Amino acid sequence: MRGIWLFFKFLLVLGVALIGAFFAMENSQNLQVSFALFDGPELSSGVWLLAFLAFGCVLGLAASSVVLFSFRQKLARAKRKD
Repeated sequence: MRGIWLFFKFLLVLGVALIGAFFAMENSQNLQVSFALFDGPELSSGVWLLAFLAFGCVLGLAASSVVLFSFRQKLARAKRKD
């Protein structure tokens, strides 16, 4: 059963990667993004959108892990009191 689940995860990741690649190829207009302190390289708009999506996902995971860590500490303290 574990092998089937692992294969399903692999297919899901492969499918998402293929959709992202097709998205980047279809949005091929070059775009240069200006950040606060510097200008980014000129890349296609699809690549920029995927990069910002990935960065946002990483930030979301980091923020949720901080909250999860604090909840685990509170739970450990509550278990020690009992």
